Amino acid sequence: MDLIIGLIIFYIIYIVVKNLTSDKEEPKQPKITIEVSGSDGFREWSHESSQPRKKENSKPAKWFGFGESVEIQGQHIPDGLLYIGENLRSSDGYGTDACLINPKLKATPSEPWEGGGVMGYWPQYAHIPSECRGSYLKWLAGGRSEPDAYIGYVFLFFYGLERRMFVDGQKGGISSTERSEIIQEVNRLLKIYGGNRSFRGYANNFLAMEWVLYQGSGPIPDYIDFNDRYCSEPFQVVLAQYVVEGKAIPAEVALQWFTLHPEFSLRTPARRCVSEFRQLFTCWYNQAFGDGIVIKPNKTKLKLEYRAASPSLRIDIKNQTPNLPNPFILKAPLKKIGALVEECTIKLESYSRFLGRKGNVPDSLSAIALLPSELIQQASGSKGLKSLLVQSCEDTHKLIPTAAIYESFGESVPTTIGKKEAENLAALVEGMGYGIIPDVRFHHSKPSVDGEIVIFQKGHGLDFRPSKEFFTVSTILRLGVMVSQIDQNISPEEELTLQKLVQDNRELSSIEKDSLMAFLYWSLRTPQGTAGIKEKLSAVSAAEKTAISHILISVANADGHIDPREVKQLEKLYTTLGLDRKQVTSDIHTLAATNQPVTVGLRDPDTSFSIPTSTSGGTIARGFSLNEELIKIREEETRQVKGVLENVFSEQLEDEDELGNASPIVATTGDLLSVLDPAHQNFFNKLITQDTWEKAALHEICKELGLMVDGAMEVLNEWAFVNSNAPLIDDGELVYVDVDLAKEIING
Repeated sequence: MDLIIGLIIFYIIYIVVKNLTSDKEEPKQPKITIEVSGSDGFREWSHESSQPRKKENSKPAKWFGFGESVEIQGQHIPDGLLYIGENLRSSDGYGTDACLINPKLKATPSEPWEGGGVMGYWPQYAHIPSECRGSYLKWLAGGRSEPDAYIGYVFLFFYGLERRMFVDGQKGGISSTERSEIIQEVNRLLKIYGGNRSFRGYANNFLAMEWVLYQGSGPIPDYIDFNDRYCSEPFQVVLAQYVVEGKAIPAEVALQWFTLHPEFSLRTPARRCVSEFRQLFTCWYNQAFGDGIVIKPNKTKLKLEYRAASPSLRIDIKNQTPNLPNPFILKAPLKKIGALVEECTIKLESYSRFLGRKGNVPDSLSAIALLPSELIQQASGSKGLKSLLVQSCEDTHKLIPTAAIYESFGESVPTTIGKKEAENLAALVEGMGYGIIPDVRFHHSKPSVDGEIVIFQKGHGLDFRPSKEFFTVSTILRLGVMVSQIDQNISPEEELTLQKLVQDNRELSSIEKDSLMAFLYWSLRTPQGTAGIKEKLSAVSAAEKTAISHILISVANADGHIDPREVKQLEKLYTTLGLDRKQVTSDIHTLAATNQPVTVGLRDPDTSFSIPTSTSGGTIARGFSLNEELIKIREEETRQVKGVLENVFSEQLEDEDELGNASPIVATTGDLLSVLDPAHQNFFNKLITQDTWEKAALHEICKELGLMVDGAMEVLNEWAFVNSNAPLIDDGELVYVDVDLAKEIING
């Protein structure tokens, strides 16, 4: 019993002594580890607070509001918005708040752009060197506007705004007027220092969270950017409100949801072509979901925490969002949105790749031609083209200079138009709701730099798939035009004969007929060459050759007269077809056995004679029927020669491109990578395994390879520019890799 009483007395004495000495000793502060990442190089940083707890008689901090001036270490600071004093505990109760300006601490005069190298990460006014304090005070005294100021000083000031808004503000310590002044200041700072990715993110999150806490029942202010990944927490309130109210989620909000979700990311085309991607996504989203996706409230409740820039703040604001669900975590709707995002991304890949190359202009003809049709008409550079196309279709068919297309964009005409450029022209005009003749994709002929084109209304349409009959007739039209152009005087009868080949053909669709009629109009008024078609026609069957020759004779005689020069051209074409040139006369006599005479010009252009109508008692032979000849061509085709006729001119076009636009031989895949040393080759191979990387992960990879991450990325970007004139890596908060470009390079 005495032992127990003794222990009790000892314990009482211990408690009394401890209480008497508690105000003389300060327990050691715990070690605080803060994990951060950002494009400005912030990293994990450990700090063990060595600053003793302030005594009760230390001067407490005072908040200086907007416009209140103060004098510190010889610097006159006129604009306020600062905590100044000796004692301001951080929100977790350990150490002094990072933002507090202690006027007793030494500050060596320096300029605002000095001291960054020795300041360190996550600065705290009490711990930074005296020259940094001097730079910070100088920046404050200068109105917080020096554009070259070290970003750490901007953050020091921003820490105080965070504390005032979300610590004092939640306790009811600030008015709506003061909140407006702080918001105005943050927006002002964004205009000056928003180029820093880390500061821009924290500032945008600050503005968005202020709206959630104090203005959430009202409309979203224009200055809030919910597209910033830092704003994922306040955005969840926006999404939850749509769900609670049973409203359809509009396209913009759906895209923000996908973009802000940590498990998803946008690929290079969506990030490089931001405006175009959003327009396309909105268009297709509305087509797919009408007003938008409607989501039922889920059971998981929304909890929010403000992600502060200041290391001294940990602010839980979950009580501000009572009974709101958390649809942000749902996966099913995101899969639907993600599928649409991927479709839009693929559609913009060509345009994105074009913009990624140095010197290319977004609103140029070549760029706009690569846009999806939904965006071409909305492009600012296409307004002049739209006016030109409308004027060109005032008549049924009308020739306009090819140069007029380029001039409508304010561009000079290129020296040559290759197959790719011709395809771009066709896609551009098609995207405007018109068609271009010739369309290299369907007519196997391309516009010439100094030539002319025809524009026809409505065009071919996005789903146009020409039939074999279309190609067969188009080829025969061109051969017929060659005959018509011999005498340099196209008669209405000859044109009508060729038109009937199109109009009377029941195998052609209405769109095919419109296209071929416009193509015929252009062909008759544009010189057509015969170079290169002899070899292509060598595989055509004898029956096909005979049928084609009969059509050509009919075209030549459409006006009732065959000129000597037409006879010569027919003989050349017969030779090209592999027929006996002497057969021309025989076929003309066959055609003459009709009810009307045929006038055939002799070698002497001044003399001609008419072949009289046959008077023999036998059956009168009928002339050639164009439709019957086409039927013969279709019936006589065999599997071996199928497709030869329509390729007569298409293969010729490809040969011309190969000769006129020959590209230098590109190194093989192995050679391309071999210019990199083994370490950079290994880095490249690991890098292209995924689209996005955390900077910390790349640091680890480069550490193993003996490389510096920034230098290694620069080497690969230079290598990519050499081989494709486009960057491979986009550095930032997240590192983005253009995997498609990498595949394009290594696959040649």
